[in-house]
Amino acid sequence: MANKENNNKVLILQSTIVILLVIIAVLAFFMGKNMGNNPTPQNWNTNTNTSVAQDLNVTIIDDKRCLDCQTSAIVDQLKQVPNLASANFETKDFSDKGVEELVKNNGIQALPSVIFSHNNVDAGLTPYLTQLNDGTYSLNVWSTFDPFAQRSENGFLVADKELLEQIKSTSYVKWSIDATITWIEYSDLECPYCAKLHENGTPKDLTEKYGDKLNVIFNHFPLDFHANAMPAAQILECTWEQLWSEAFYAMIEKSFKENNSDADFLVKEAVNLWADKSSLESCLDSDKYKEKIQLQQTTWANNFGITGTPGNVLINNETGEYQVISGAYPTSEFEKAIDKLLGE
Repeated sequence: MANKENNNKVLILQSTIVILLVIIAVLAFFMGKNMGNNPTPQNWNTNTNTSVAQDLNVTIIDDKRCLDCQTSAIVDQLKQVPNLASANFETKDFSDKGVEELVKNNGIQALPSVIFSHNNVDAGLTPYLTQLNDGTYSLNVWSTFDPFAQRSENGFLVADKELLEQIKSTSYVKWSIDATITWIEYSDLECPYCAKLHENGTPKDLTEKYGDKLNVIFNHFPLDFHANAMPAAQILECTWEQLWSEAFYAMIEKSFKENNSDADFLVKEAVNLWADKSSLESCLDSDKYKEKIQLQQTTWANNFGITGTPGNVLINNETGEYQVISGAYPTSEFEKAIDKLLGE
């Protein structure tokens, strides 16, 4: 999910809620989702309320079990908002005394959550505040961690084994079929953040470090606002039909490397790999893989809470434990999650 941006920090993270674009200007560091255009802080409209918020308490509710909540980044960015300069900031964990009750009583369903003691905050933020039952106001930006979900002793969600087998049986596994960890990448070839993830060398670095402990599955997630995404996904499938998995993944790497997802370019590359052009075009005209692509994007991705690209799911195939990394994070973040999944 990704529009072309110049903000390098935004490449690390991702957001899918278009209505929060104004807020992204303030929290640009941790937004790596690719919905819409991310305005700069200078474009953030605070002209109608330039006074510093007085007697304001800001409570950030975190959960230490969340590996990618980036709560410290939220706090850092909020503190840079001029109107919040005199506010009192406090961070609490879900495990702290009374916090779970506070979250339940106010109907907060996902963390991290930012709670303001009143709504005289800033003209740019006020429209996005939700009044809570206790009279305070919440701002839930990129809040995806469900603190009430059942988890393993290590804090991971656990995937259904039958679902994993279904995904694997209809996907193309790269590297060792018997690997302990599977990385499912939900992506589309027009996604610049996805390309960045590959350009940074993350797949190469991870396979060099973990060897046969890791394999990869590319699943389609063609975003509606990427015109090339669905045709490109179908070209990949039709190329696989003739040339199998090696060509499938070679096409992905070529597309990301060249930053080109145009259908003519991909067809040409497939032919360069010895695909028969006539058979390829017949396959594309039939739309025979469209249903499979949509299934990967909806039914399966929804099970992991994937809402945009790149959506990365790291799964321990032995325990079913998994961690979602939403966005083009650096290799080190993948390593942290994999090491924890391996119990290292």
